[in-house]
Amino acid sequence: MATVFTCMISPTVALNSGIKPRFGVRIQSVSGGDSTVLTSDVIVANGSSFVGKEEKNGAVVDGGNNGKLKHRVEKKWEKDAIFKDLEILWDDGYGTKTVKDYLDGAKEIVKLDGGPPRWFCPAECGQSLKDSPILLFLPGLDGVGLGLTLHHKALGKAFEVRCLHIPVRDRTTFEGKDYPMAMCMFACRRDPQTCFCVLGQAICVFFSVKLNVLECYLSLTKQDLSRAGLVKIVEETVRLEHASSPYKPIYLVGESFGACLALSVAARNPQIDLVLVLVNPATSFSRSQLPLLPILEALPEGLHDVLPYLVGFVTSNPVKMAMANIEYKLPPRLQFQQLYHNLTSFLPSVSVLSDIIPKETLIWRLKLLQSAAAYANSRLHAVTAESLVLVSGNDNLLPSRDEAQRLKSSLKNCKVRCFKYNGHSMLMEDGFNLLTIIKGTCKYRRTRRLDFVSDFLPPSMSEFKCAFDEVFGKLLFATCSAVFSTRDDGTIVRGLAGVPDEGPVLFIGYHMLMGFEIYSLVQEFLREKNIMVRGLAHPCIFSGVMESSFTGFSVIDWLKVMGAVPVTGSNLFKLLSTKSHVLLYPGGQREALHNKGEAYRLFWPDQPEFVRMAARFGATIVPFGTVGEDDVGEWYLRKICFSKISSCFTLPFPNFIFEIHAPDGKKYVVCVLQFALDYHDMMKIPILNDYVRGFMSKLTRVRDDSKEEVASTELFIPGLLPRLPGRFYYLFGKPIKTKGLKEKLEDTENANLLYLHVKSEVENSIAYLLKKREEDPCRNVIDRTIYRAFYSPLPEVPAFEP
Repeated sequence: MATVFTCMISPTVALNSGIKPRFGVRIQSVSGGDSTVLTSDVIVANGSSFVGKEEKNGAVVDGGNNGKLKHRVEKKWEKDAIFKDLEILWDDGYGTKTVKDYLDGAKEIVKLDGGPPRWFCPAECGQSLKDSPILLFLPGLDGVGLGLTLHHKALGKAFEVRCLHIPVRDRTTFEGKDYPMAMCMFACRRDPQTCFCVLGQAICVFFSVKLNVLECYLSLTKQDLSRAGLVKIVEETVRLEHASSPYKPIYLVGESFGACLALSVAARNPQIDLVLVLVNPATSFSRSQLPLLPILEALPEGLHDVLPYLVGFVTSNPVKMAMANIEYKLPPRLQFQQLYHNLTSFLPSVSVLSDIIPKETLIWRLKLLQSAAAYANSRLHAVTAESLVLVSGNDNLLPSRDEAQRLKSSLKNCKVRCFKYNGHSMLMEDGFNLLTIIKGTCKYRRTRRLDFVSDFLPPSMSEFKCAFDEVFGKLLFATCSAVFSTRDDGTIVRGLAGVPDEGPVLFIGYHMLMGFEIYSLVQEFLREKNIMVRGLAHPCIFSGVMESSFTGFSVIDWLKVMGAVPVTGSNLFKLLSTKSHVLLYPGGQREALHNKGEAYRLFWPDQPEFVRMAARFGATIVPFGTVGEDDVGEWYLRKICFSKISSCFTLPFPNFIFEIHAPDGKKYVVCVLQFALDYHDMMKIPILNDYVRGFMSKLTRVRDDSKEEVASTELFIPGLLPRLPGRFYYLFGKPIKTKGLKEKLEDTENANLLYLHVKSEVENSIAYLLKKREEDPCRNVIDRTIYRAFYSPLPEVPAFEP
């Protein structure tokens, strides 16, 4: 059977040629009758793709019995194939692949490892969304290019994914030598040994040339290509993509060695809109143990085969890798069985490591890494691209945590996320979803500027399970929300049947203490009605003010994944214009951070801020009340300590503290006293006053010019003493339709009357819930726990009769 290896020609196409080297042709295998799709984006080995299934949707080119190829290339465009939007709770495929799939794919790809470094697109990525940006993956020391195996399906929806493959025997240097650019010139010769240009293959197919007897000659010979370094190869690809789509960002995802390559390309091309995602960057090479590894050359021949195993186990956490496809909610016994099965299945495949990185290749790659780290470090000052540094807390190969802090201070636009339980190869490990991290750090965009509305990707099913089972699971279990809604006829029913399905809908309600009610609310709408509620949140959530050098993927990041948007008039305008379900708290932080004795009290501005906007788009206003969160904690502080955490004086009280991350990256801690303090009490303490005011000066105020009480509260973190949690109750009032009322509500008096009506409905809902919860047989957490254990799952716990 004929063997075909396809690649993108880069950097051999001139920038002004107007050709974008990504296309597909349907070809016939010389030794068979089945037609397959061969593109510049898919690697096919011996008739089958090692990363996915072939497409066999009818033969466009009929090979016949003699294997000849007709001179027809059909480009079939299906309108429905270009996705405009993702479905809510879509399947991102996370948890269906493990490190075993990586090892199996690597085993296949190294069988056909001739030629220079090349790009390929895994077939699992599938069709991306319309106008998706391109993502170029730059591998680590292995050079295989399959480091995103666990993430291919998810990333393939949001990006056009290309992966760089560096063959095992390839000795391309990092910098290389300059060579002249030229147009591609093609000619055919009966010598398949040197055919490595997919564009040449496609043209020869068009002219009825047998696939196994062609060669594509370029104006640049193989000797010229060998002079091009890895930096030049990636750089020309980046420039080519930028010339094709100048208004789209280009994502460079680099792991270890690939991170050095990404930084080097970014430094050389500051004019191109790049987004760097650096996973355990190897710019710390000189401070690691890796410089000592060249002594491996002196090892006896018998120990050579052991080296890949040693490197593999040092760079990875086998248990975390084996848990990548294990459900969080499985009983411990089943989890252990699945873990054991995964370990026993993928450990025998580890033998392929000796083929991926034999001793000679490992020594060469270490020298390559040394030059890459030196090159990148010398040019950090020239990097202006957005950067997201993802580091492991248990990296046994590189000092990644320290390097993250150095890069954050050196790069001009850099965010850091630290995953303290993961190892060096965390792209292969459990608990690391790359697309989720990119979304949660607000790094996903399709144009030059981030648009929180048009660039939003709805949560996938795996993100839904992770957020509401693992991250917020204990809170949701303890508070066990009871949701009620009001139909158009005024009837109150259990559930969300009274809430309109069609947007635009504007939810207006009360923001309880610390805003913990948001998690249950969003979950209920996703679970029961498959509706994504977009919450308008304080701008400080989207700034880097509350981040430190070692911030993990926090609750704040999960809020962004679940649809939070900065509260601005333009964002509200965009959301309503797209018929979204929008959550707005007129009281904002004043209600969420209220003082002592202000529970369930509304602090709304005097101006009807949202009424005219809702009427402009004919949105349905749904007022709602929430009760229960103020019963979870009390205003109770046990000690005060507001200094660097390293010198914090510890008092003999329980370690229940709240952390605040100051703008300069230093971590400060607000601990609690034995007497109750609200914001006004805190401001009377001199040393605390200075630090709080300095921190607040960096924050964005939502209402700068307002003198109303709603704008009088500074953002601060109260001290709370937890106790047995109460139950959360929600009541969505009767929908108020504004369609056709635009002209009427332009009158100030009419707008004020509707505004006061909405406010009174919220107050009435709160009063109703406070009264009716006394009739709830499962209000106590112990009663709810017993009921769930014997009768029903969490959503079916009974409440009072409305």
